Amino acid sequence: MQKSFEIEIDGDPHETQEKELTADQILGLASLARDEYYLTEIKGQHTESYQGKGDEKVHLHPGSKFISTYTGATPVSDGQSADAMLAGAKLFAAQLRAAGFEVTELGDEHITFPYEVRAGSHAGLTITMGLVVLPDFPLTPPTGPHINHILHPNKGGGEHPTGGIHDSSGHSKHFGAGWQYWSRPFQTWQNGSRTAGRYMAFINGLWATQ
Repeated sequence: MQKSFEIEIDGDPHETQEKELTADQILGLASLARDEYYLTEIKGQHTESYQGKGDEKVHLHPGSKFISTYTGATPVSDGQSADAMLAGAKLFAAQLRAAGFEVTELGDEHITFPYEVRAGSHAGLTITMGLVVLPDFPLTPPTGPHINHILHPNKGGGEHPTGGIHDSSGHSKHFGAGWQYWSRPFQTWQNGSRTAGRYMAFINGLWATQ
């Protein structure tokens, strides 16, 4: 009989005896519907998305780490999708609310919401995250998050996780003292679904690789 071992999904432990499962089967361990979520594996400083690849086999080992991303549609009363009626910050906010986030719209294309880090060295930390979502979203994504937490010293050059960090006041109308802006362009945005859910998977990956 195979021994069971633990893997981590969204920061919670789950037991399995299988050394190989599909991405959708891993979602099932956490009781997440495969038609509403997709899986991302955290591999040290890198991530691997299984969006659209739910049948792909994933090799498991004790301590394997994953995060899920909600992709369910935003319902509206007349049966049309919210995507067809909204754009920019309002569309992004509607998609976040559908995923369970409590979003505040500040105007001037700014939104904020509570965010709990689910993976990485800061797992369990809860912050307020801010985003500047331009009117052409979903054509382009936000250029990076603003956080009300000083995680690293400001450093204009360099790479993630400690580089490209600025005082938010130079990049925002609403986020000032005590806020940091992470310049993190989403380089592959045009290569997949252009939704708030996919952008938040990118954000989750940034935190998981801290």
